[in-house]
Amino acid sequence: MRVNPFKTLRIDVVFFFGFTLIVTILVGLILVFSYINGSREIADNTSYYQQKLLIELHKKLNTNLEDIEQSSNTAAQNFNERYEEMLDGNQYDQVRGQTSIRSQLNNYVFSMPILQSIHVYSDLTPSYNVQEFVQFLPIGQMEREPWYDDLRNSDYAWLSERTIKTNNGDTSVISFARKVYNRFNRAFAVMVFNVQVPAFKALIATEDSRSNLALLDATGKLITNTGDASFFLQHEDQIQAQLEAQVTGAKRTGDEFLVWSSSLDSQWSLVEITSWRQITAGSLKQTKIILALGIATIVMILLLAVFLSRQFVKPIGLVLKAMSNFSLSKRTPLPDDYKNEFGRLFQGYEKLTYRIEELYDSLERQHEQQRAAEIKALQMMINPHFLYNSLDQVNWMAIEASQPQISSMLSHLGQFFRLALSSSDSLVPLSEELAHIESYLQFQKIRWEDRLEYRLIITDEAKSLFVPKIILQPFVENAFIHGFHGKQQASLTIAVSILEGQLLQIVIMDNGRQLQKNWMEKRSAKGGYGLWNVRERIEAMFGDVNGFGFTLENSPKGGTQAIISLPVLYSPSLKGGTQHVESSHN
Repeated sequence: MRVNPFKTLRIDVVFFFGFTLIVTILVGLILVFSYINGSREIADNTSYYQQKLLIELHKKLNTNLEDIEQSSNTAAQNFNERYEEMLDGNQYDQVRGQTSIRSQLNNYVFSMPILQSIHVYSDLTPSYNVQEFVQFLPIGQMEREPWYDDLRNSDYAWLSERTIKTNNGDTSVISFARKVYNRFNRAFAVMVFNVQVPAFKALIATEDSRSNLALLDATGKLITNTGDASFFLQHEDQIQAQLEAQVTGAKRTGDEFLVWSSSLDSQWSLVEITSWRQITAGSLKQTKIILALGIATIVMILLLAVFLSRQFVKPIGLVLKAMSNFSLSKRTPLPDDYKNEFGRLFQGYEKLTYRIEELYDSLERQHEQQRAAEIKALQMMINPHFLYNSLDQVNWMAIEASQPQISSMLSHLGQFFRLALSSSDSLVPLSEELAHIESYLQFQKIRWEDRLEYRLIITDEAKSLFVPKIILQPFVENAFIHGFHGKQQASLTIAVSILEGQLLQIVIMDNGRQLQKNWMEKRSAKGGYGLWNVRERIEAMFGDVNGFGFTLENSPKGGTQAIISLPVLYSPSLKGGTQHVESSHN
């Protein structure tokens, strides 16, 4: 429920906080616009210069990495030639050929400063010596390496940072692996060129220590980075999606400002992350200055608002004081020098006080009429209580006359009338309505004895729903009066179900007589007085266009069945498009 402050709060409070709110919003909009616009310009400039820097780094990176890739290709061809010569020789030739291969690969290590070592996985004699720059490892060991999946479906691949053993201890390297093919186009060896991580990172290092730079391959895998790698590992999928969508671009993610660039002639992508707080520090400082000026402006305007609000509230306070001290014997005078709206307010209050005495007299008369109506309502309650007391007296006479069946029938009949007359509500819980019908069925059970069977089928959820009062009695009563007339055995079933959570369906089925073929043409086609009353009440409460009402038809198992369709109501108030049965329109 919305509360109108102009109707609930004091005028000076509304005036004061109204001014405060308007000025605060204006200052806030200026601050937000200034900060956002300044941050956007800083971000655009930062993105522009960082992308130019990344392009220069691409050139530097491609020069060195392409040298390694091309050298590995040449080394692989030479390795294949030497290897085929060794196959036709004796053991001495194989040892000499392996020595020659080691010598050639050592030349690559010595000629390229960034190379740390070369590992060769093949069926040559394994030789792993930390003092050597070229190591020969068994081909079977390659499949147990954690990086093997990166090379499984490719001829070559760059491998992320890993640690290898060298003469200086454990050393971090970034490697380039290439498969070696023979003349039959079958891979029989893998050469891994290990690059020292400090030398590799020097290729992508920048002078700005605040940024965090990462190098990704064509699959989006992180090869190396400067700074903290946690952000790249946590947002690997999002970064790869950005690289696939745009070759170059920039985007803010929380406090991280991403700038990326992918080289068109290589497989590398560079992503740089800079703290957004550091980028916008200057803009934030300017915003704080504007905020200080805005606060000073707000304080000045609020002082003016306080002065004006007091001038407006003073005459209203006089009226409130006069109203609080008002009595029939004493009146508080109001000033007569106001010529504006407040003057007319004072005149209206004076006229109002003259009318109060007349209202007091009118209220006394209404009070007497109300008391008379209450007495009449209490007198009208005598008739139902008289009926209950009379039935109780007859019941005691039946007990004294040793007539238990008559006593039981009177007890059920009393309960039946008590439920029917006890509540004046138009809607009652379905459980109460079923209790009312069960009293009537117990009454008939005494008469029919074992020849009557009845069942009540209802879920716990449906018991708490509300239905029109005494809506089942006319159908059950018709079953006994018309349907079971002349029958030796009687069966009645009342089944309650909720359809699709919106429709309450009550099916009353008996094994009595079926409807005649021309029953629709008779005057009683719509039912007797009881059924007519049910139809009129349902239409008055819920309307005649919502599918609510009842139908009479022959039961497929013999007899007659009535199907009553009602809305699902969880409270006794008729809302949600339905009509109230006691409104002026019905």
